[in-house]
Amino acid sequence: MSIKPRVPIPQGGASLMLAFQSKQKNIIVIGDSTVAASRVLSCLEADAQVYLIANPDYMCSELQYRVDHQQIILLADEFKPSMLDKHYFDLGFICNIPSETTAESIVGQFRQYRIPVNITDHNDLCDFFMTSNYRDQSLQIAVSTNGQASKLSSRIRRHITSSLPSQLGDAINRVGVLRKKVRTSDPSSAASIRRMKWLAQICEYWSMERLAQLSDKDMEELLDSYHNDEGYESFDANSVTNSPVNSSDKFGLVKSTTTSTGSIVLVGSGTGDPELLTLAAHRAIEEADLVLADKIVPAEVVALVKCDLKIARKFPGNADAAQEEFNEMALRAIKQGKKVVRLKQGDPYLFGRGGEEVLFFRKHNIVPRVIPGISSTVAAGLLAGIPLTHRSVASQFLVTTGTGARNSSAPLPTFDKHRTDVFLMAIHRLEALIKDLTTTQQYPADIPCAIVERASCKDQRVIWGQLSNIVQVLESCGGSRPPGLLIIGHAINVLKHENKDMEGVAANIMTASGLASDVVYGEKMTSKDIVKDDSNLLGLHDPENVF
Repeated sequence: MSIKPRVPIPQGGASLMLAFQSKQKNIIVIGDSTVAASRVLSCLEADAQVYLIANPDYMCSELQYRVDHQQIILLADEFKPSMLDKHYFDLGFICNIPSETTAESIVGQFRQYRIPVNITDHNDLCDFFMTSNYRDQSLQIAVSTNGQASKLSSRIRRHITSSLPSQLGDAINRVGVLRKKVRTSDPSSAASIRRMKWLAQICEYWSMERLAQLSDKDMEELLDSYHNDEGYESFDANSVTNSPVNSSDKFGLVKSTTTSTGSIVLVGSGTGDPELLTLAAHRAIEEADLVLADKIVPAEVVALVKCDLKIARKFPGNADAAQEEFNEMALRAIKQGKKVVRLKQGDPYLFGRGGEEVLFFRKHNIVPRVIPGISSTVAAGLLAGIPLTHRSVASQFLVTTGTGARNSSAPLPTFDKHRTDVFLMAIHRLEALIKDLTTTQQYPADIPCAIVERASCKDQRVIWGQLSNIVQVLESCGGSRPPGLLIIGHAINVLKHENKDMEGVAANIMTASGLASDVVYGEKMTSKDIVKDDSNLLGLHDPENVF
């Protein structure tokens, strides 16, 4: 059966947004005003060679300074068309229209030499527009109103940049160094996808502060884990001393800071939104001396940690050795009298290896306390607009794993049309799983299914279709963005809005807009939190072709 491709519908009227590499390129600026000075500064920051046409008698002080200090070349005091024949220019800025000519005439002269030109206050004649820019080292953010409201673009830029995390430029630079190192250590073209996914996981799960503080030693340890497929990275945050509280709550959390005996608590961190943490979980995190966190615990929850933090980086491969190392790390800390929190995504006992950890500590005469968390097995469907059960459609639901030990296939259920199936740890082997379900487990190829990624987070995404095409639908929107799970069953269509096609991608399939904000609990999301179209719901991608 042929699969109809999901082809985005172009919306005309946009500018082609590019990061133009101007190093050692020749750019001509005509004008003596502060607008010309602003264009010159932008060109100099892009390492261009700037040629200025301006009358020194009327030149603004900034331009005069740059001429005097040989930062730019004063070519002449007035423009003549013969200059375009004598000199080669890559771009042109016309900030003042020379006397005895018109805007149309001078633009036409530039175009005869195929020089893209921007002319102040003549948007209809411009080949390109200038943007309102924000820069933090290698990071550049540009806002354009396509010449419609240039003054408003500055306000929009300020609004956007005010919400950016601190140390973003440092983080980008350190990740750039790490990218070069991993590419050097594994240079083959065949490994490009693996490099991209590995680095994407680090960019996704680590906070900007941690990325900004990456040392050369940290990078070497990361590279070791890249080649070994698993490992750990340690990060010490500034410790916070809490006031001692000599009591314990109903979960048995020891609160006294004077005890010499350590403890361990297995804490379910829920689906990812810190507001969905239980009070007991929040208190345990606050009072911990050491937090050992799963890799997939979102940064918003990890940010609550104020003590020593260690994060597991279990990249694809056998994670048994990594699990054992975390157990030993916790055991040493307990013997030192520390309060240890094992921070786990979802619920500790639902495919979280919580039971294994309890058995491990029992062997050492330690009884862990366990705090439940909201599991994505039930919450992800709700947050995506999918009821797992619904009268006359699905009278039961099943939760299972799509991956067995050591990344092998797992025992799979037989299809039941009255049941909704939820598969965890399934997206990374989606194609093989679907083949097994349809060929051996009697699942119809046209049964509805949906992938819910990063449920309850601001970038929640739902990709839906049928078993026959869900792999292609996922690939068409950029690939997977973990963590995610697979839901299969007719219940997927029960609340799906009538404007939703048989396949697609959105933050929520129940709303007309596809936005999670229309049904979000608690505080309403602001416009900057909302994902508005498929293009902003992309997963792994490589726009700069650096991998």
